[in-house]
Amino acid sequence: MAEQEILGGRLVSFTQKNPHCSVSIEGEHLLVQEPWGSDDARFRIPLTDVETIDELNQIRFNPRFDAIIHDDSGIIEFMYGFLNPEDENNKAMIDRRFVAHFEGNAIECFFAEPTKRMFRFAKNFERLPSDTPNRSAQQLIPFRDIQKLDALSEAIKKYFVGKVPRNFFIKAGEFSRNGRLDVLARHINFLLCYYDRRSPVVVIHDMDSATELTACKPIRHIEGEFPKELVVQPIDEIILKLIEVARSSQPRFAFLYFYQVIEYAGYYYVDEGTKKALRNHLKDPALISCGEEKIEDIFSIFNEINYSDDVKMRKVIEEHCDPSVIWKEIENDKEFFSIEHSFLGGFELKPLVSRDTTKAAWETMWMPKLFDQLTKIRNAIVHARERRENKVILPTIPNNKMLSHYIPVIQRVAEQIALKT
Repeated sequence: MAEQEILGGRLVSFTQKNPHCSVSIEGEHLLVQEPWGSDDARFRIPLTDVETIDELNQIRFNPRFDAIIHDDSGIIEFMYGFLNPEDENNKAMIDRRFVAHFEGNAIECFFAEPTKRMFRFAKNFERLPSDTPNRSAQQLIPFRDIQKLDALSEAIKKYFVGKVPRNFFIKAGEFSRNGRLDVLARHINFLLCYYDRRSPVVVIHDMDSATELTACKPIRHIEGEFPKELVVQPIDEIILKLIEVARSSQPRFAFLYFYQVIEYAGYYYVDEGTKKALRNHLKDPALISCGEEKIEDIFSIFNEINYSDDVKMRKVIEEHCDPSVIWKEIENDKEFFSIEHSFLGGFELKPLVSRDTTKAAWETMWMPKLFDQLTKIRNAIVHARERRENKVILPTIPNNKMLSHYIPVIQRVAEQIALKT
């Protein structure tokens, strides 16, 4: 097959449907680079394998799925693996078939033997060195290896003994082409897990190209250098545990755990003025014979501490947090905090500071503005608002990247509360 014929028009349909891929000739092979949008894999097809090359025009690859989309049949073939039919966990699903009625469409879903087409592409699959953390189509490797058993070690050969190949198929029709395959797959995943807790599901890769925002590198030393001596005061066990878990969690959950520190401290908050007034009354030598007037004074003290939860949480931050310490984290990432941000899910976050805000200006306006922003973010993560408002922070990679910029700030707030309560 002539190089000019292949690159000049024979694969025009494939390249049009797969703009993220590139096609080239290297020696006696056709190279299909980045079939799933990553540089860690490719197909290396012999030019003599005319059937496989021609079949490229009948398929599409979607970087969100480890699958081959058969355009000529509207079937999506999700790669899975090799199963032992005698295994109790596998028996229930190895030949499972069902029909999913979705948006007026009857969509057939089933586990079955992989197609001959998939095996042909697996035979020509190559893994490449890459810095990409998530590997493309890892499931193709055993389908490739079983076609060259003679060249493999005895240990690998043993892996395939008694097992049968299975892929998961969805006859998706228009869903395979209209850009809503992820919506369909998510709904099917939900039902698969609902009716079978051990069911495999369709892997849907997050595409984080929606934002160029990168994670902020927090400042290292809050005091300039690590102190030579430290007084270790006991910290409330619950607060300590919340901070420990938050430090090892992803941004979305880390934010909620750090916020829980504020909520917990607010719940038990009693301001210093109230404690002082109550202490003075209790020190009164004549308290034992106090009259109605004294009792009314004591009751008035307790009435004063009947603040709302929000007020108590604000007061906890005001009394225990140093705005100059928090400012260091904000100043370190001022470009982020001085612009508005839109989260996937509809939540809009106004700037926390302006580009010309100074430390002195911050110390005059930091509360309640900081608390209000932290609370709005927390509510947008936790509460599913009315559908018509749609003002939430969805659990996506771009949203996590934006939330990560707030972690150093809320972490300083939580840690200062831990140290001073």
